[in-house]
Amino acid sequence: MNAPFHSPERAAMAVHTFDAVAEAASIAEAYSRMASEMAAIGDARALRYALRQAAVALSSAADAAALLSPSGSRGGA
Repeated sequence: MNAPFHSPERAAMAVHTFDAVAEAASIAEAYSRMASEMAAIGDARALRYALRQAAVALSSAADAAALLSPSGSRGGA
């Protein structure tokens, strides 16, 4: 039975990719929290800014996470 070949470079890249996803998701969380606070105090300008930044950070996290899936993936869990 043949075991799959795992290169150290690929494993290291996956670790860095997970770190990038975690950082971008954390930034999205912070901006989402800010958006909630700005909505609570009625600051529309800051609310729009925070939501835009949360969307950018979440999109970045999703793009980085897509690098982790196998190239032939068709989605799903």
